[in-house]
Amino acid sequence: MIKLYGFPISNYYNMVKLAMLEKGLAFEEENQMPSQEAAFKSMSPMGKVPCIETPEGFLSETSAILEYLDELKSTPALLPAHDFARAKVREIVRVIELYVELPARRHYPHLFFGAPRNEAAVEEAKPVLERGIAALKQLCHFRPFVGGEAFGMADIYAYYTFGLANAATKGIYNWDIIQAIPGLGATMAVIGSRASTKKCDAAREAAMAAFVASKK
Repeated sequence: MIKLYGFPISNYYNMVKLAMLEKGLAFEEENQMPSQEAAFKSMSPMGKVPCIETPEGFLSETSAILEYLDELKSTPALLPAHDFARAKVREIVRVIELYVELPARRHYPHLFFGAPRNEAAVEEAKPVLERGIAALKQLCHFRPFVGGEAFGMADIYAYYTFGLANAATKGIYNWDIIQAIPGLGATMAVIGSRASTKKCDAAREAAMAAFVASKK
């Protein structure tokens, strides 16, 4: 049985959890925060979560984990069957991660954890986000899913990236980046209505409530 290490507040943790639920894979959850301790780095070399433990060993980095899961159990597929279509989904995923997730994440310490406002991030992140949003408007289909007719990896990345990133852009720039991409809002609602997504989101909300209560 696969073991999933991480914590339910993490968007990347939820990407992996959602994929396993969608595929009906048996797994156990192990609560684990990022750590530079040697014991954890023997499992996840960068000390990041999520990572998974498989019968063959440990695996980290979300994209690598998702592709492993897709090869481990081919149905339902997270990537299209056709070579070029698979590559286009990977292209969308990379744009989401590099040009939405990473620049928006620079604001998370201020917005979610009370750190001082990062004025350099305010100036530097927005042009990157603007290019990323423009690229996604060109690349995505929303028929009804991000990559076309079937739910898959691009939807997992979009759902668990834009939920947090949009909170950041609205809080910092008064800019709703979900509304900036025609069709994305409706697709986010469709993804959020899936039983697997509801299960992940319920666990995330409970973990967030516990986290907030612990800080009072």
